[in-house]
Amino acid sequence: MRFAKGLAGLASVGAMLAVGALAPSAALAHPCITETEAAMGKSLTLHTGGNWAGNMPSFNDLEHECAEDTNSYLYDASKVKSAAAGEPVGPVISAAGYVIKNLTAVGYSRRDVPLTGAGSGVYNSDLAFKDNLVIAGTYEGFRILDFTDKANPTEVVNYKGCDVGQGDVVVYGNLLIRSWDQAAGPSSMCAGQLVGNGFEGIHVFDISNPAEPKFIRQLRFAADNPGLVGCGSHTATAVPDPARDALYIYNGGSSSACNGIDIFKIKISDPTKIDIIGRATNKGIDARTGVERVGNNSCHDNNVLLNVGGTSTGYAMCAGGNGLTMYKFDLAKPVTEEGSVEKPTQLWTQQMPGVGTGHSGSFTYDGKYLMFGHEPGGGSAARCQASSTIVERTLYLLDPLTGETKGEMLHPRPQGSRENCTWHNFNVVPTKAGYYATSGSYQSGISIIDFSTPAAPKEIAYADPAPLVTEPETTGIVLGGDWSTYWHNGTIYQSDIKRGVLSWRLNLAGDASAAQADAHLKKINTLVESNPQTQIGSYAADSTVPAITFKTPSEGQTYKVGAAATIDYECTDASGIESCVGSVASGTPLDTSKLATKTISVTATDGAGNIATKTVTYKVNAVDFPVAVGSEELPSVLGLSLPGKLTFGAFVPGIAKSYEANLTASVTTNTPDTTLSVFDPSTTNTGRLVNGTRSLATPLTIKFASGTGATGLAGGPVGGSATPTPLLTYASPSNTARNATLFFQQKVAANETLQNGSYGKTLVFTMSTTTP
Repeated sequence: MRFAKGLAGLASVGAMLAVGALAPSAALAHPCITETEAAMGKSLTLHTGGNWAGNMPSFNDLEHECAEDTNSYLYDASKVKSAAAGEPVGPVISAAGYVIKNLTAVGYSRRDVPLTGAGSGVYNSDLAFKDNLVIAGTYEGFRILDFTDKANPTEVVNYKGCDVGQGDVVVYGNLLIRSWDQAAGPSSMCAGQLVGNGFEGIHVFDISNPAEPKFIRQLRFAADNPGLVGCGSHTATAVPDPARDALYIYNGGSSSACNGIDIFKIKISDPTKIDIIGRATNKGIDARTGVERVGNNSCHDNNVLLNVGGTSTGYAMCAGGNGLTMYKFDLAKPVTEEGSVEKPTQLWTQQMPGVGTGHSGSFTYDGKYLMFGHEPGGGSAARCQASSTIVERTLYLLDPLTGETKGEMLHPRPQGSRENCTWHNFNVVPTKAGYYATSGSYQSGISIIDFSTPAAPKEIAYADPAPLVTEPETTGIVLGGDWSTYWHNGTIYQSDIKRGVLSWRLNLAGDASAAQADAHLKKINTLVESNPQTQIGSYAADSTVPAITFKTPSEGQTYKVGAAATIDYECTDASGIESCVGSVASGTPLDTSKLATKTISVTATDGAGNIATKTVTYKVNAVDFPVAVGSEELPSVLGLSLPGKLTFGAFVPGIAKSYEANLTASVTTNTPDTTLSVFDPSTTNTGRLVNGTRSLATPLTIKFASGTGATGLAGGPVGGSATPTPLLTYASPSNTARNATLFFQQKVAANETLQNGSYGKTLVFTMSTTTP
């Protein structure tokens, strides 16, 4: 926002009219003039050096351009009411007539600025942050607010006495820098001392004790500045370089006479030492037209993104005049080299068609997109009406490396003719995945934007107050609304021009259409030293959704009614899984109770908040009906055919010998398993061949030799009826006889006495089955 400087008298007005510098009839209307006057073009858009980027009422030595209401903006802050303690936010929201979607007001720090009359121009302006401290710029200085308790903020200090300009604030460590953007009069003061006639520039404070800010020094950067002619400081952006003990300020001037970023260097260890380094020019070949950029290309706001891609590279953007310019610098380079922090390299510059007041910017933290906003009408005009032009209502998403437009966001809530409105100050939220931004747009209030798909950005939350109305009611615009709305470490902070600072909480849980945004916005990278215009800590966005794998059931799998199966799925992601929830839990029985086409859905959320959902369909499409079919019972058959007798021949006395013979058995069995064993039924001389009363000393041994389909068992000495000797087994039935050869062995020792006659024994072979 830019508030044009007040004029010393009507003679100055006449002089400016003579050169045609008065704003055209389409210019914005101040709240102190009538609609008729606005139509006549009596509202000025001038500043030292010519037409500049913005315009709102201001004051200079108690004089103002609104000739018919010279007391409206007298610099008398006695009517401004602030409160040291936080107040319940509900009554404020109710009185303001907010229409709210997906936001909840949390806390409020009052600084009421009168709607009209004395003090009505001592506005609340921009915000900066240090941990839980909110530094709120004002037109008389700045306030430091402690928002440790978001619902009950406290005013640590209301620093007054810097009585010119909007007071843009920058914070780094214990340093606070306040911008002064108008030529001071002889009585203008800051920090209890005269700043000097014509002063423009910055004031530096030490806020190591927030309750007692200490003034360190001022830097004059005025039109009469020796060397590099100055244009004051409308906005300032910090570029910290602690390795060189330097805090660089990328300064946005107060006039179109300064075409570029002015660079100051503050020594961190001794901030009394400040150097004016130079100016990074905005002049160059227009990236859109291919010819020299023409027209006003000053810098209104500058934005930087540090550590791009995890490197020492930084991006810088200057928005102002009819477009914007992009730069790149390397903090690792010596400052004497081109492309260093003191000599940033211009990547491109361009005029944006239809834009006359380039204003703000913010980068995505991966450096892939740049959000660019402009301020038609300088902020005090109604440029969000349904009848306003498309360009007036458009926020742009650009490629930082090329300037190519990747998406456009049209203001989604048309405002009335008495509500000053444009896209104003915003910042990108440092989510781990997706792209989101918070914006303050004057009397259209707060807007939360999801531009995860840059070509199709959308608003997912807002808080829109009713138009400001005076008593008695006037016909023109009563200037007010959100100067800035920023996201900082999980809380949304709103600087309301007339009311003070409010804190808000995003509340998307009940909005099914914003489920993905809700998950992303719960996963924030907390960047301690980052501020809206100084984005510290670039990182790659996680754009990979979690993987969901179904093992059971698989897609399209079919089951019979009553079939037993267990549901089995898993969720995986490199960043870890926050949740893996299915319509039916993994590990539970699969429902096959009846014929149906069924689905199981699983939703997974990863560590960056990315959500994936997978649904599988399975069918229960068959029923079993058992029917017994078979024959009459077939009797079991166990058959064995053996030769009637087996003989070894005659034993020869006095000779040690092993007498051997084979016997072929024919086996018939139709049972699944069959075992053949042998035993000696005799109770005396069991297992030994006998001759009368005598028996051989060594038992008879029988083993399996060979056979179709048979498996040999242990065999060995023939046992008795209680311990038969196992010979072979069959593992399958057969309807034909199978031969099995058995090996018989009888050992006779040389000293064994043999009796005349024959030796023999009747053995019993047994066939058995476990499944008769």
